[in-house]
Amino acid sequence: MSKIRRKKTKIKLNNILILLVLLSSIYLIYTITLFNMEDFIRYIFILIIIILNMVFFNFKRKKKGKIRLVLMIVFIIFNILFSIGLKYIYNLVDSINKNKIVYSSSLIALNNSDIKNIDDVTGKRIGLLDDSLSIDNYQIAKEIIDDNKLDKDNKIIMYDDLIIMLKDLYDKKIDTMFVSSNYSVMFQNVEGYENIKNEVYEITYKDKTIKKQKNKFSMRSGNSIKPFSILLMGVDSEKDGLKKNSYANGDGLILMTFNPNTLNLTMMSIPRDSYVPISCKKNTYNKLTHAGWFGTDCMIETIENLFDVDVNYYVKVNFKGVVNLVDNLGGVEIDVPFNLCTDNSNRQGKICINKGYQTLNGEQALVLARNRYDLALGDIQRGYNQQLLIKGLINKVKTIRNVNTLIDVLNTVSNNLDTNLSTSEIMSFYDIFKDILDSNTDTVTNYPLNIIQIKLNGDNSMKYFKNLNSKLFTYELKKDSINEATNEMKINLGIKDAELIKKITLKP
Repeated sequence: MSKIRRKKTKIKLNNILILLVLLSSIYLIYTITLFNMEDFIRYIFILIIIILNMVFFNFKRKKKGKIRLVLMIVFIIFNILFSIGLKYIYNLVDSINKNKIVYSSSLIALNNSDIKNIDDVTGKRIGLLDDSLSIDNYQIAKEIIDDNKLDKDNKIIMYDDLIIMLKDLYDKKIDTMFVSSNYSVMFQNVEGYENIKNEVYEITYKDKTIKKQKNKFSMRSGNSIKPFSILLMGVDSEKDGLKKNSYANGDGLILMTFNPNTLNLTMMSIPRDSYVPISCKKNTYNKLTHAGWFGTDCMIETIENLFDVDVNYYVKVNFKGVVNLVDNLGGVEIDVPFNLCTDNSNRQGKICINKGYQTLNGEQALVLARNRYDLALGDIQRGYNQQLLIKGLINKVKTIRNVNTLIDVLNTVSNNLDTNLSTSEIMSFYDIFKDILDSNTDTVTNYPLNIIQIKLNGDNSMKYFKNLNSKLFTYELKKDSINEATNEMKINLGIKDAELIKKITLKP
């Protein structure tokens, strides 16, 4: 009787293990298909898994029963652990594209005001931006007004300009005002409001999560990748991460185009002080960086109108996250053009780097990317330095061979980067990097890409800003320079054919 029971138990265990082998194998095959790699490699992995399943199912139960059971258990454990690892990496990549945007609006008052909480807001003058399309400066603010019935015993004063409203707050013409919760970063480079973080008090705030609109452009055309453009936006934040990522101040703006057929990458730094028409403000001229006050879409549309080139994708990077990224890569090799010093990532203390070829750690790399006050050309030169850092990072990433390093990098990137690239499109960069690694690396620069740097020319000028009642430094881009940059990018995108320059050789 006991033998029969043992036999039945063994059969049940065998059947359970066969089922687990099958289910774990199916899940492993599923996770493998999530990754964009050559079909040949995928098929090899899947074929190996199928063959192993067939081997287990065809083992002679009597002669090798115990060995078979042990091997099945080991195979199940392997399938589960490998699947979990692959799915974890995939989820990290998937989290880079934050499909939801967190907007936030704050009601602020001066520190010396008698308003300390929302109950004190009675019989006051409240400033509100008259822009129904602005989610954080208007829509959420209206919700706060309605939730707290602030329009009942207070006077709501509408403004067409954030700076005029802020100036009236400082001049005590209004008692409070609504503004995006990123106000401390928004206005830190505006003359007269550099210390706004310590001069105002946040009475209340409200967050609102909104689903991001799907990008209509797709870089893939069948099995091939089309030329595309990316706007890289550096966001200078006091905190690690990009949780509230609707705002883009434009502290670093680099427009790039990539042609997968030629492996040509154009990089153009756009000065933040460029005096340009802001598209979402009826093309009113202002500093380009101020387009970021009205969100990422306004920044992108302004740049598209300026250069007559569609921005297919954007990548928003928190400058502070650069520190962890570079450290996770073990440093980055760069030929630093100048001696530079600036605050560390916490805005405390000072970090300095010397001129010359060297390996920079995260804090030192941030000095190169952030510093502009020690440079004769200011933001122009900072843009070139940021391009040097990007080149160094590209060159460093291609050396990753350790899975732990890859996971650390993906963790940092997923926390400090936002993009409208879909997960499948991010996976498509596997094909791009494979082509780069297979190509001949430039032995002079040691960079795997043909990187073309586009330089914008312009003139420094002082413009009078009526809303500030003062003159501010601006950079006026030359029309010829804009046209040349547009032409170069359109050629790389395949929109325009390159002009053939005829050379005439005179016979002696």
